[in-house]
Amino acid sequence: MSVLFTRRQVGQGAAALAASAVAAAVPLLSQAQAKIKIKYANSGGAASTAVVFAKKVFAEVTRRTNGEVEFDVFAGTLGGEKTLLDGLALGTVDMTTTAYTGTREFDILYAPYMFRDAEHAGKVVNGALRERFSKLMKDRYDAQFLGVARDGPFCLFTKNRVSSFGGIKGMKIRAGEIEGVIAGLQHLGARPTVVAFNEVYTSLQQNLVDGMVTLPNLALVMKFNEVCKYYVTNDFGIGLGKWTVASRVWNRLSPAQRQVIQQTFNELEDNDYYAAVKRQAPIDVKRWDEVNGAGTAFALDAKAAQAEMAPLNAKLANEVFGSGTWDLILKA
Repeated sequence: MSVLFTRRQVGQGAAALAASAVAAAVPLLSQAQAKIKIKYANSGGAASTAVVFAKKVFAEVTRRTNGEVEFDVFAGTLGGEKTLLDGLALGTVDMTTTAYTGTREFDILYAPYMFRDAEHAGKVVNGALRERFSKLMKDRYDAQFLGVARDGPFCLFTKNRVSSFGGIKGMKIRAGEIEGVIAGLQHLGARPTVVAFNEVYTSLQQNLVDGMVTLPNLALVMKFNEVCKYYVTNDFGIGLGKWTVASRVWNRLSPAQRQVIQQTFNELEDNDYYAAVKRQAPIDVKRWDEVNGAGTAFALDAKAAQAEMAPLNAKLANEVFGSGTWDLILKA
């Protein structure tokens, strides 16, 4: 991650977290500061990966601040992602994590091979273009942008086997209403078809679509493997969960409290969240092969795919962020 701090040992409480790589990262604060309670909401359920991770971050922040900063977590009860983001400015929500932002700047990042991999995505979003994204979220939602939690790659799933990304030409591929995904499919000659997530299974079952783009683990959880046989394991866009805090709340925090929140998120995202995503990837491939048959999860030529997508990604990056941005992304 791009924000660096000096590490020193914490006090006696570190023993309880000895198994964690982040236990000694931030000194405990004094108890002079008044307590602040932050209302966090997520559209996912209590057992979702994002909410489980958020609770881990919050527990560590509370520990590191000696209880000065606490959190109430609302999982799947306060509305969809757009409602939650709007709530930051309206005062109904203090903090949230969303894939949705309603902005071209974030939406184009979901184009296939906009990044070499998730590590590269982190360097760009949390580094090279961070100031742009921070200003964007401040202007649009009056919110502080903490960074992105890398959810791992979106992947392509098809009912019929393909030997290259060009093999999806003419296919109806289900996509979310995200510009990068739709533009990427169109660039490859496919016919992107926006289908509500709760209707994906039926659409595949009834042959209304020939495939889909989604997260592999989610595809297995939702049993899409029953109606879509093949799983192309290449990154077909990187999932990015945006962490934001309402400015009215951020401004109430002391500089030391802000530092604790920012660094705790940075450390746990890298050491716990994304590390878990990387560990999960081969497990998903193995599970898919077990239920759909050996070789039904497979990789295509990544270099060829990158070369094929580069013209579109350069156009999108330079058009949305300004001339020279694609070169900046490549160098990150």
